[in-house]
Amino acid sequence: MVGRSAPMLELYRRIGLSARTDEVVLIEGETGAGKELVARALHRESRRANGPFVAVNASTIPEPLFESELFGHVKGAFSGAHENHRGLADAAHRGTLFVDEVGELSCASQAKLLRFLDDREVRPVGGIRSTAVDLRIVCATNRDLQRAVEERTFRADLFYRLRALWLRVPSLRERLGDLPLLIGHFLRDLCRCHRRELPAVSAEAMERMLAYRWPGNVRELKHELAQAVVLTPAGEAIGPRSLTSCTRKDTAAGNGAERLVDEREIRSLTDHREQAEREVISATLHDLGWNVSAAARALDISRVGLTRKLKALGIRRPEGPGPSRPKPSRSSPSRSNRQPASPRARYGL
Repeated sequence: MVGRSAPMLELYRRIGLSARTDEVVLIEGETGAGKELVARALHRESRRANGPFVAVNASTIPEPLFESELFGHVKGAFSGAHENHRGLADAAHRGTLFVDEVGELSCASQAKLLRFLDDREVRPVGGIRSTAVDLRIVCATNRDLQRAVEERTFRADLFYRLRALWLRVPSLRERLGDLPLLIGHFLRDLCRCHRRELPAVSAEAMERMLAYRWPGNVRELKHELAQAVVLTPAGEAIGPRSLTSCTRKDTAAGNGAERLVDEREIRSLTDHREQAEREVISATLHDLGWNVSAAARALDISRVGLTRKLKALGIRRPEGPGPSRPKPSRSSPSRSNRQPASPRARYGL
């Protein structure tokens, strides 16, 4: 999970607190925002970290097979059951069962899941014995389950049972300050995969990405950068021509005219840029114990320039004691020991 914005810091805090218990967790968020990453983080930080993490996407399982997939079946239970089958709930014993897209379950499947949440026992389809399992259940959805309850397409009792603990994953447009960090993270992975040198990102390309609304969230950003890496010649910076139509707008339908950035996005570009700078600078200062000189070196700007930025962006040191971090040595580190180029230096912020 990558991000230092305020919404992500709050999410990290809630993950840390929720991981201490075995209560059911409901994760809500838009498609592509990273709900499964949150579920895996909950598992990794819990006492069940050494146990299995079993994921199932409820939207991909036909309704008649849901009970069999979750609880298993015995040989001869139905046509095609040629041997005993172990269910996913049993496979997640002493670990975590992650049910994604829980809002897509049919009413019948919702009733079966509710019963399992209450008794934590597995009885295979066609079987006569129930076996207790020790696991934690984490569910996720991109639907508004509260509205689904009001529309009577989702059981109210199941909704309140699932929402013992609730986590919301912010959309990418709610944390655009994390965009440079995410871009750097994905570019490093993509370049390692494609055996390419890490390219820079031009200021214009960065501005277009900052102005875009990202309806597909982090997943869409990753696919956008994957294409940009392939389409950018070696040794060149990623520019607007390497981006897809996601950051552009048709000026006229079907006339072959060049696609341009929406005017509303241009007017809001300054706000997006300032927000990105504010998030990156604040996170850097926090990590370095508010040592302005060290932060200026990390951000690759002068101390005077950083001081001006702090005043212009309204960034002030929080009251109370800061993080106890040792002050960095005044001696200049060698090039090989320096931190990787900062998001600001690499992406022209």
